[in-house]
Amino acid sequence: MASAPAGKHAGPGATSNKPAVAEPTYAERARTLAYLGRIGSLSTLSRKQPGFPFGSVMPYGLDGHGRPIFLVSTMAMHTQNVQADPRSSLLVTQPDATGDPLGASRVTLLGNALPVPETEVAEARKLYLARYANSKYWVDFEDFSFYRMDVVDVYYVGGFGVNGLGSGLGICPRATGPSGGSCSRDHPAHEYPSRGCAHRVGPCVRWR
Repeated sequence: MASAPAGKHAGPGATSNKPAVAEPTYAERARTLAYLGRIGSLSTLSRKQPGFPFGSVMPYGLDGHGRPIFLVSTMAMHTQNVQADPRSSLLVTQPDATGDPLGASRVTLLGNALPVPETEVAEARKLYLARYANSKYWVDFEDFSFYRMDVVDVYYVGGFGVNGLGSGLGICPRATGPSGGSCSRDHPAHEYPSRGCAHRVGPCVRWR
């Protein structure tokens, strides 16, 4: 039996016919981070100090279009701020990050925080309580209500030198699908394939 040439390991195995697993796009990573996150930093425009940003710790849920839903009290400063000017942003950071925080992923959603229409409150309530069951103790207080951010732009940072803004992420605020196209085209809703697309860890999330 012929032996392998001296000084060499075994030769390469048979070539695989399996297609390479595609890396998730920035848009998919941004959507995944927003989906996995539970608490963000909400920045509103201060009513008391015009022109100054006002930061708040903010739990949020996501509706079927990837829009953040907040349960807020009229006594809270951030609620009073968005009642005067709805322009706001929500920063979500990688929940399990270790080491240098600047090397972790984060996404900023920019939009208008507005009251959820009366006809959609029941669905917003259902989605929010599914994430924050303890909110059932105050959700019906008369000073609490649901607000939703209508996203107009997205900024994603995946670590050092990895970032994208708005259309560079393949996210169009007016698109009907997650990447500006049909949602069912390549991201079937509520489907969980085992391939390496980070977005597929959860429901089909889209910004429009």
